[in-house]
Amino acid sequence: MTVKGSAALIRLASNPKCEVLGAMVMQEGSEKKFYERVIGAPYDREFGERQSSRRRGTQFEQNAYAGDARLLREAIATTWNLEPDALTVRNLMDSYPGGKDDARIARLKITRTILQDAKAGRAVPDLIIQPQLLLPTRPGPRPYFFIAPDLLVRSPVTGLYLPGDLKSFIVRENEVAPSDLARVRLQLGAQILALRHEYHAIDPSIAVETKGMLVFSKPNGLRPHAPRLEDLGGAVEAVQIGIAAFLRHRARIDGLRVGAEPYTVAADLVPNFQDSCLASCVMAQWCRQRVAGRTGDMGDAARNILGDLELNHVIGLMQGSVQPANDQERIIAEQLRTIASRNGQGRAA
Repeated sequence: MTVKGSAALIRLASNPKCEVLGAMVMQEGSEKKFYERVIGAPYDREFGERQSSRRRGTQFEQNAYAGDARLLREAIATTWNLEPDALTVRNLMDSYPGGKDDARIARLKITRTILQDAKAGRAVPDLIIQPQLLLPTRPGPRPYFFIAPDLLVRSPVTGLYLPGDLKSFIVRENEVAPSDLARVRLQLGAQILALRHEYHAIDPSIAVETKGMLVFSKPNGLRPHAPRLEDLGGAVEAVQIGIAAFLRHRARIDGLRVGAEPYTVAADLVPNFQDSCLASCVMAQWCRQRVAGRTGDMGDAARNILGDLELNHVIGLMQGSVQPANDQERIIAEQLRTIASRNGQGRAA
């Protein structure tokens, strides 16, 4: 798995304080390769999307796109009470398949032409499958992110396209697991920013809504469920914070590495270990070792409540052998002593 495109922006949005993640985004190659270069040993644990999940997702997309996207057209038509057979489709993967940069650039050029044609009032498809967008972060290394929505859907209300994402997560009783929903909302947030960039290159006055379409799977048969139109203002803001963090990290890393590869300065960077890192980042255990003996090693809740303190300092506050350095530590000390007294722990003699 690589930390590029919208995947990188999602990770940065979820953990904007982590400089190590910034270096991983700048480094060419996969996350596992980054780990091996920093640690000097192979990554020997399971990581990334399971093959079974990947196969399910691929089959779901194939079902949705088959027959000129018949099932997808039927599902999307319900959103605006349209006739499925009246919706037109263009699948850019038919002309330029693959994930190499030359194919991405070709799909980007076609996507831009379609957006320009739509603005000029010329005939355009209602659904663009596998479009390509660009989100700039220039100047500096990695001056842009390639952003690839599963589809762009033209709203019959505004005449503008909005991004859509297909996920094989199952919808039961019209609900999706919150953990599944959070990540895909950030994905759509990145796609909205990229689409806004492309539209503003045509006409800066175009108002791109912070809305996106989520297409999940029905419980049986890997068929598209009725789409959900989501208001994604919060997700867009989170991705913007992630981009700003990346620019800060990139500037600091460039100053440290002096032309060397980003992984070479990983030990000089500030990690921001979080509970979620254990399930999402190959560097999680390495970063956790960097916060050993501090509240961060006890988890997000401990660090959020106690602050970024050494555990020995916290124990000293509880036992009364360490004097609080400020009002916050005084409050922490009083609360810890109250908890300790309930559990039969006394002050230091």
